[in-house]
Amino acid sequence: MNSDAIFHYSLCDQGIIIPFEDGKFLFLDTGTSESDFYKDRVNINSTFGGFALVNWRRLSQIRRVDSFQIGGLTVKNHDFTFEKSKGTVFENDTTIVGTMAMDILSQKYSYFDIKNQIITLSSEKKAQTKPPSLILTCKSPKMPPGMPFVAPIMPFVDLHINGNTFENVLFDTGFDGFLSLLKKDKTKFDIQQTLPAITTGYLNNTRRLYASQFDTVQINGVNFSDQMIFFGERTRLLGMKFVKQFSSFSIDPFEKKIEFFE
Repeated sequence: MNSDAIFHYSLCDQGIIIPFEDGKFLFLDTGTSESDFYKDRVNINSTFGGFALVNWRRLSQIRRVDSFQIGGLTVKNHDFTFEKSKGTVFENDTTIVGTMAMDILSQKYSYFDIKNQIITLSSEKKAQTKPPSLILTCKSPKMPPGMPFVAPIMPFVDLHINGNTFENVLFDTGFDGFLSLLKKDKTKFDIQQTLPAITTGYLNNTRRLYASQFDTVQINGVNFSDQMIFFGERTRLLGMKFVKQFSSFSIDPFEKKIEFFE
């Protein structure tokens, strides 16, 4: 990839979208290892490289793209999965033509200005004007079989939440909520009431969860007021409503950490 690139992003119901070309967008998803295109919506020169499972459920082509440009970013000789848009959460939104995932993001330092909705991808680490309010250390657990390729890092982190430790929480900008935990994790909280909730996954599959409202949620020593935690996902997730509690954050794939700034 070339030098620094700056994107002015927008928000859709699912999260962050960045301009691609001709009024089209890519969905930015830190919870996904491999970037993809919807083959029924793009016409990009590419070479067939085999098949792989997307989200461990759907067979898709792997194709090597010689070169493509998005904003000031040029990506060369990169493998993408190519799949149909039908059956995904963006099936009815024809402006979304694919996903930019951690395989691309983890090749540079990523800086997210939440207030001004700007993303900067840089070859160099940038000095910050103030210390971070929260630092999360990433680790990459062994991924299930069927992953076509794995990014240099996946943002799995351990969190200390209201006095309890929860391992392998995925920092996922593709999740629009604050925090989602496993069903068994409910027993670690003093919960007076849970309400049924329904969420929709990337493959447009409906998931029935439980939700509880908390006056205060403390995560790694930082307090967040009036937040909802979901229980019942197959993976622990930290999502976009968490991100929006801060003015900016950065992903350092080389030191494997995420820093959040007020």
